[in-house]
Amino acid sequence: MDAFNVLIIGSGPAGLFAAMQLERLGIDRIAIIDRNPYPAGGLLNDGKLNFDYRIGIDLDELKIDRDLAQQLIEEIRQVFIRFPKCQQVTFVDKNEKIEALGNIAKEHGAQFIAPEQWHWGTDNGKAAVDYLRNYLKKTEFLLDTAVTSIAGHNDNTYQVLCSHRRKKICYAAKVVLAAPGRSGAYWFRDAAAKLNIHHNFGPIDVGIRVELSRKYYDDVTDIVYDPKFIFRTARHGDKVRTFCTNPGGRVRAENYNNFKLVNGDALSGRKTENTNFALINTVCLTEPFSDTTEFGQMIAKQFFLLGGGRPIVQRVGDFREGRRSSNSTFNSRNRHFELCKATYNATPGDITLGLPARIIDNLWESLKKIDKIVPGILHPSTLLYAPEIKFFDTHFITDENLETNVKGIFVAGDGAGKSRGIVGAGISGIIAARGIFKKYF
Repeated sequence: MDAFNVLIIGSGPAGLFAAMQLERLGIDRIAIIDRNPYPAGGLLNDGKLNFDYRIGIDLDELKIDRDLAQQLIEEIRQVFIRFPKCQQVTFVDKNEKIEALGNIAKEHGAQFIAPEQWHWGTDNGKAAVDYLRNYLKKTEFLLDTAVTSIAGHNDNTYQVLCSHRRKKICYAAKVVLAAPGRSGAYWFRDAAAKLNIHHNFGPIDVGIRVELSRKYYDDVTDIVYDPKFIFRTARHGDKVRTFCTNPGGRVRAENYNNFKLVNGDALSGRKTENTNFALINTVCLTEPFSDTTEFGQMIAKQFFLLGGGRPIVQRVGDFREGRRSSNSTFNSRNRHFELCKATYNATPGDITLGLPARIIDNLWESLKKIDKIVPGILHPSTLLYAPEIKFFDTHFITDENLETNVKGIFVAGDGAGKSRGIVGAGISGIIAARGIFKKYF
């Protein structure tokens, strides 16, 4: 049985940056294990980086201050900006246009955030992964290997049982760092429960992906590649925000076991005539039902049924009139629907059948505000895809080292509720690695 000092579950940004930090600290016998043959979490999708402590980082959750957050951001920034395919797309220093856009947003009750941003595109995702892996000189990769269970052992080590191409394998580890990403979050939650690791349910983001003719949004995205508008709705007092804007991008599906979600990305070498962005409503649940995971999955499964196995899409022109979109009129010139051609083949329908009324109210109120900030967003041809759901909702209770209540098990990344996005995940990986070194080496 192979034995490691540190076994990292998940090869996304949290796992990779943790391994880099562990190597710098002189720790050997490190392994990264992942169930996929060529994995790297969010690094393979779009490759958008926000170098701003306000984006994807919760200072209180990570138990760090703003100065340390900025130091960690700069450490990660220095790694990524040396990747040749990664290009800066938003410049914030002395940018009067950003200030003017922020003032317009404020007039309409929105907070506007414009971070320094870099991007490499989905078509350069594998090159980005290879670039980061080249930083690792001692770490062993155990790919195409699924962890089936984690068990404690008498000699202060963990036995990690795995399956590799139907063959059972067992590894021993002094310390386990779980960085499973969003795709592995619910598997790890089940595994954590068996180890009596304390966790609870955090908020979930539920909403839509908006796709429109890019000419209406270019005036904004030419200034800020991925603009962040945050709203507090008047009717319900809920938080709604824009997320993951893709100028010249495309809408696509995320496949789960028994449902599909919508998402968006952009390629570096080929652009479309559209821009898309997510508009998501943060949902918190308390009593008597607090399981935000189950809540989100119920919505997703309902859309899966309504859309015949695909997400649903509705034209703004149809939405305004309270009627569903249909194949027969979906590209109607008489209704000016031809202006925005859909980049994903979703099922024309009615998004209000699958989303709770409160969420629809919040999304529509926010869309009308965006249309005042950026006129043209609500052109009749604009497309509303649903559901877009961000499952960041499993939250593990940790100390300042990101160690759980179970000695020797640390967590990091989006799937553990410690970050939202590539940069935030990388920061959490570094914090966990430093904690591992401080406590066990």
